Amino acid sequence: MLQRFGKKEGISSLVLPFIVYISIVLIILSSISSSISEIKGEAFIVLGFFALWRYGWQLLNFIRAGLYAFIRYPYLQKLVNKQKEATKYPEHIFFVIPSFKEEAWVSIETFQSILSNLSSIPSTATIIVATGSDEDDAIISQTFMSHPGHHKAELVIQRQSKGKRIAMGHMLRAVARRNSDEKNSVTIFMDGDSYLEVDTLKKALPFFTTFNDLGAVTTNEIAYINTKNIWYKDWFNLKFGQRHILFQSHSLSNKVLTLTGRFSIFRTSIVCNEDFISLIENDIISHWAHGTFRFLMGDDKSSWFYLLKNQWKMLYLPDVLVYSLESRDASFWDLSTSLPFRWYGNTLRNNSRALKLGWNKVGFFIWFAILDQRLSMWTSLVGLTGAILLSISKSIIYLPFYLAWVLIVRTVHMSIIAVRGHPVSLLTIPLMLYNQWVGSLIKIKAFHNLADQKWSKGGEAQKADNNRVPIAHWFSSYLNKYLHILSYVGFISVMALIYDLISFPKVYQLTASHHSKNIIMANQFGVIADDNIDDSLHLQELIESAPINSEIILPSGAITLHSQININRSNITISGSRHTLLQATFSNNESAVINIEGKRRQKEITNFEISPPYSILLENNHDVNLNKEQTVLFLQDNDVQFLHELGSQVWNKRFPQLRRQLNSIKQVNNNEITLEEPISDFLSNLETKIYLIDTVKNVVLKNLSVEYIIPNKDINNLQFIYSNPFLNHSVDLVRLNWTSNIQVKDLDLFNAGRHPISIENSFNCYMSDLDIDGSWNKGKQGFGYLKISKSHFCNLENLKVKNIRHIVLQWGASYNTINELYTEVDINFHGGYSHNNTISNITFNLSKLHPWKNIFRTPTNAHWAAPDGPNNVVL
Repeated sequence: MLQRFGKKEGISSLVLPFIVYISIVLIILSSISSSISEIKGEAFIVLGFFALWRYGWQLLNFIRAGLYAFIRYPYLQKLVNKQKEATKYPEHIFFVIPSFKEEAWVSIETFQSILSNLSSIPSTATIIVATGSDEDDAIISQTFMSHPGHHKAELVIQRQSKGKRIAMGHMLRAVARRNSDEKNSVTIFMDGDSYLEVDTLKKALPFFTTFNDLGAVTTNEIAYINTKNIWYKDWFNLKFGQRHILFQSHSLSNKVLTLTGRFSIFRTSIVCNEDFISLIENDIISHWAHGTFRFLMGDDKSSWFYLLKNQWKMLYLPDVLVYSLESRDASFWDLSTSLPFRWYGNTLRNNSRALKLGWNKVGFFIWFAILDQRLSMWTSLVGLTGAILLSISKSIIYLPFYLAWVLIVRTVHMSIIAVRGHPVSLLTIPLMLYNQWVGSLIKIKAFHNLADQKWSKGGEAQKADNNRVPIAHWFSSYLNKYLHILSYVGFISVMALIYDLISFPKVYQLTASHHSKNIIMANQFGVIADDNIDDSLHLQELIESAPINSEIILPSGAITLHSQININRSNITISGSRHTLLQATFSNNESAVINIEGKRRQKEITNFEISPPYSILLENNHDVNLNKEQTVLFLQDNDVQFLHELGSQVWNKRFPQLRRQLNSIKQVNNNEITLEEPISDFLSNLETKIYLIDTVKNVVLKNLSVEYIIPNKDINNLQFIYSNPFLNHSVDLVRLNWTSNIQVKDLDLFNAGRHPISIENSFNCYMSDLDIDGSWNKGKQGFGYLKISKSHFCNLENLKVKNIRHIVLQWGASYNTINELYTEVDINFHGGYSHNNTISNITFNLSKLHPWKNIFRTPTNAHWAAPDGPNNVVL
């Protein structure tokens, strides 16, 4: 074989195309220089976010490829070279080669290269070949026997008659029967048209004896094509040149994005696993739109997914070269559309399940590269589409300007490919653009026709029609065509919107009456149940933008939340149905699943006199601008005398203030304020401080279930465990803080991270018909409570509580009532001068495994808080 790869060959091939394309750029820019002033901000959109993101991603891959080529890979080679020669190679290796009706010269070159490579290493081999005809058998056997190195190998020929995957399964079972469980034995998957350069095995095999966690490697490739079609030759050269850079970038993360069937090496212990063989033989995908179907080809995607799922390391060996030998006489258009349709289809069929593994398992960069397989089909069209739209609607000057930009970028890309050893030509940049634009259309078509699979070679053809079960619906045959067309309509519409060529009507008008209730169906605004897709962003946007006095109705089914829902506004209702379930899973960088929270003003009201039981007299009302329904906070600092009178023997802190009360302004008459509730006697002196609170008020939650999930964990194992095993998931289900007049009705609250209900700094809230069951963390330091803290005049009724730590009243909570309570946990007056609270009509049903008695009151010698105050009544 002639030398076709290397830095010298690449750079020499670059000279002419570099000069030509830079000259074209200069000609374009000089021809439009007089009109350049017409290019305004829209040009930066054409070269804007999407384009910069694409080029930034490309630049990142160039940098990572350089790091791998010049730093990481030489380091790996250094470790490999440290090995003693006697331990570098396994005793026995296997070849698995599907070779279906290859041309005679291809089979001869392929099998001679295998045996020549075997002659240079001490390993023996078993070569298992699945052929398609008697002619294949004869050529391969004759080539094998005529090579002087055939004594080092056993040749096993099988006949493939039911497709490549079944043949692969048969070959792998033949490997499994012959495998002696040698630790570092490898199995080489290669096509019957791949030619191994000298020392391919000698360079590659020692990586497996050096790195025990290495599952597979793939190598550099270059095309040797027997055709007069120069477009097809250069198209393949470009494909392998781009691959060479991307695979080095990916390999920096100890992964690759495919283990190509042309040539990849696996540990034999992996490929002999029955799960691996079954996946190769019968890889089945189920899709909501395409039905259930079996992979026709794409065995390299199945083998790659198996290693990815099981977290094996994979490497790309850039200095190990394999040639792809082909004879192609079909038209360039036919080949360059049919082959990518098969390649892209196999990639996209594998894409969803690879993404579902998650970036924690796959690694963030590789996970994002997998995601980019989906995004790139659209982002690659953004620049061209924008330039065309702006040329039509604004000025024709945008099209040549964009073309100049594209040629500059592609010339840089072409130069990097050439410097890294792959040859380029004058056709390289046109082929790059062809791959980008036509390739995107092919990928979009493949994405919307995942079950459409076909393969042909040597006059034989296969289709996957008999390996598919479509979805059972009359519309199934039209659905993919409809979605395909709709995707283009959506893309063009978004692009036209970005370039301000069209404008869409607002989702809804925010001019509704302040007095009438506006009904908003959340599923019309992106909150979709039972799709396992995060709905928190759509729901949050809806809460923030809905008109005043709106009721947001959530759909039935499971609504997935990956972040906290914040309600920081008043006068809104969120309701569901009997079957609406909010399922949350996120760490405790969020405080609650539903967090209703206002703010406390820091400025203190001064110059007043408290006139019990309901009035405050101000010397001047103009500075504070008090209004009806505002909330005020009364505070008095702790002092030694008060704590002594309370009987606190240990706890003696100044904060939090135990003497406190929240109240609401009923009326403002000149400088006299009348309150809704009577002021406690202990606050009627000169030591009291008053602050205005900007509470969130008049929020209603009703008819919902809320559940917090910790993936892969079972809360049933924690039923009577009073510790905090999942501190990273200390998330409340419903939290009120600085609120007033909140209503929570008909809620089922399951498996809180911390508290199922947390009521803090709240006034006059009402909760009814709550079913509370479970907390992941029920340990010390405040976990697993139905908590009422620093809150006043709240009313809870008709509650069912089990599998948490306590029902708690604490830290100055006063004048709260709980009525009609069934509880399997204790009622705990948890200290801090809670007083004048009433709990009535209780049914206790505590297990012997619950450590506390029915009712607990904080003792005077408690270290966590001062004792409770007077008039806490339990009936």
